[in-house]
Amino acid sequence: MRVAILTREFPPSVGGIAEYIGQVASRLAQRHTVGVWAPPPVESGGMDSTTPYEKYLLPRTTWGVIREVQRWRPDRVIVGHADVRLLVAAWLTAPRTYLTITYGNDFLGAQRLWYRPLVNHLLAQARPVITVSQSSARRLQTLGVPNPVVIYPGTDPARFTPPPVPPSPPYTLLSVGRLVQRKGIDVAIRAMARLREHYPQLRYLIVGRGPERLHLQRLARELGLASCVHFLGAVPAEELPNVYRQAHLFVLPLREERMANSIESFGMVFLEAAATAVPAVAGNSGGAAEAVRHEETGLVVAPGDENAVCAAIQRLLDHASWRERLGRNGRRWVEEEMNWDRVVREMEMWLDTR
Repeated sequence: MRVAILTREFPPSVGGIAEYIGQVASRLAQRHTVGVWAPPPVESGGMDSTTPYEKYLLPRTTWGVIREVQRWRPDRVIVGHADVRLLVAAWLTAPRTYLTITYGNDFLGAQRLWYRPLVNHLLAQARPVITVSQSSARRLQTLGVPNPVVIYPGTDPARFTPPPVPPSPPYTLLSVGRLVQRKGIDVAIRAMARLREHYPQLRYLIVGRGPERLHLQRLARELGLASCVHFLGAVPAEELPNVYRQAHLFVLPLREERMANSIESFGMVFLEAAATAVPAVAGNSGGAAEAVRHEETGLVVAPGDENAVCAAIQRLLDHASWRERLGRNGRRWVEEEMNWDRVVREMEMWLDTR
């Protein structure tokens, strides 16, 4: 099968969408001919020795995308997310053979723009619309997309592995993600101030960049935590697994969605933690409760609730055997189900369905 993938985000860009589409492209290309059209720094000119798929620069105009797709003559077109230009190009070139992957902020963001009816119509025409959580699927249904298909993301259990021996105290908390308000990292910092009374050597590692960084650093200083809250910035991909291996708990309190176009559609970082046998404390917002199994791979608490976050962290730190059992459960879940091989098997089933 010849599969064309049109996307606005693709490795080496970072983020959940880029990771999802990059993994799908790489694994589909093991059995099919795959062409990827993405913005720079994707190179133009076809296949090279480092990738199993053909790579092309995404044209700037809709008609340019249409010409590229028609020239390549795919059997199926995958639209990487709910971008109006890519949806129009797929609909005009492959009206009965395009599949759309959508997440949350992409299609919800379009609801605030003038072309909202067109995006919703083109999503409804896709065969099918795939999304990453039941939470996002319910939102799509309210927009008139009748039968969204949920294919949960995965992670790579060969890349994210537990340390040979669980880390010993002093205890370390970890958050990974873009530093924006909805992640609730300020809630975790405030919980840290209270937890240090019980665990004076507790430390908190925060990986990621974003507009909230200066505010979060100022908050840590005001609470007297500057020496134990460490902002690591954008950690290179090859170093990230080692950061997870240092952690005893992964924490992302997540706020409730006050803005319709700012949600946590799933949270692949929860799976990265699970693969490393690190239990999570997650705020119950968006698809997080689907990425963390409550009392099986971690604890799901009221979103943005400092008291609940503090209590959950203390329960897990106080009970090492339970914490380690949750970590083992998470590792097994990733090995057996929440991995990229399963994602692509499910994707192929829908590629074979017209």
